[in-house]
Amino acid sequence: MQNIKQGSYVTRKILIIEDTPTIARVQKHIALKAGYDVDIAESLAQAKELLSSNAYFCAVVDFILPDAPTGEAVPCTIAAEIPTIVMTGNIDQQTRDTVEKYPIIDYITKENKQAYQYLEKQLLRLPRNENVKVLVVDDSTSTRRYICSLLARHKYQTIEAKDGVEALKMLEASPDITVIITDNEMPNMNGDELCTQIRSLYSNDEKAIIGISGADSSALSSLFLKNGANDYLHKPFNSEEFYCRLSQNVDMLEQIATIKRQANTDYLTNLPNRRYFFEEAEKSLKQIKRTNGNGALAMLDIDHFKSINDTYGHDVGDEVLKGLSICFKKYFKKHLVARLGGEEFAVYFIDVEKQEALKRLEGFRYFIEANSHEFSSAKIKFTISIGFVSGPVYKIDELLKQADLKLYDAKETGRNKVVS
Repeated sequence: MQNIKQGSYVTRKILIIEDTPTIARVQKHIALKAGYDVDIAESLAQAKELLSSNAYFCAVVDFILPDAPTGEAVPCTIAAEIPTIVMTGNIDQQTRDTVEKYPIIDYITKENKQAYQYLEKQLLRLPRNENVKVLVVDDSTSTRRYICSLLARHKYQTIEAKDGVEALKMLEASPDITVIITDNEMPNMNGDELCTQIRSLYSNDEKAIIGISGADSSALSSLFLKNGANDYLHKPFNSEEFYCRLSQNVDMLEQIATIKRQANTDYLTNLPNRRYFFEEAEKSLKQIKRTNGNGALAMLDIDHFKSINDTYGHDVGDEVLKGLSICFKKYFKKHLVARLGGEEFAVYFIDVEKQEALKRLEGFRYFIEANSHEFSSAKIKFTISIGFVSGPVYKIDELLKQADLKLYDAKETGRNKVVS
């Protein structure tokens, strides 16, 4: 097995082939830090023995070994279909030519001060790439296959389209596509036209577009960029440059997604915050209004939460909030949950009947009453009160106001109940 499952966590196996102990220790430390299970071979013979009894997610291979002085370990891992990163003391032209004969992930010079930071980046990227979908658009079957083979080497998921029209259909069918790599000269719709169409649907923050072309035109790169592409490559391109540009674009999208997630997430509970809740619920209500459907929303509040903070301190109060939030995520997976502030939470129900929502809320209330003592180190038992509304109301402010009144009724009539 390539992956070792430890509970819900997956550890990927890596083979490090390196005969210098100090370098091997550094590489092992980097791999462990990146979440890998590590095997080390000090020679080609040891590597072959490990390869015979293990399946590896990837390998880091020294170019020169005592029993493999001219890079013989590289074809060994390649033949086993293991994504391979080559590390070498120097990268003269002869070494470069030898290394580039093989479909490796990358090669890194050991003497470079940035080498080990770069190695860590690559080891972190490979597992991430398994979840990145790339759409390759080109009317040439051979070009599509070549680009897809480069992508597969770095563990990207690939989808193919033969022109811009088919590419738009693919995007509609698979909206989780992250990167589009498109040729320019195609029938039905050129690459620059495809860029314009994609940008009318998705922003630069959502999808990256890399234009490619074999046409000998200095204006083509600017044409692509002006029409919404993030980057451009001239064919035939160097595979090393291709990987660098692709990685930079995927890194950029990931960084933007992280910033957005932080801006839309409550710092304590990791639930969506008030701003995100309002934006998403408002969008949903606009859609519901078109079909004359009903909006449905619950407001939930921890009973006597001030007393918990006053008696046990705010650290324990935070434990209570965090524990409750974990239950929200599990219990209302299909719906929009948020912390509105303090001990107040909201659940906006998406495509659910009133009675089903009430049944879910009552089950949640009962679960919290029975298990709340597990949420904090102080084993504090607590309950929640819930106000619920459902009806043809299409403004989130109004829904919250009505749910808040029901929550008030729940508080005034004894707490630990659902009022609708």
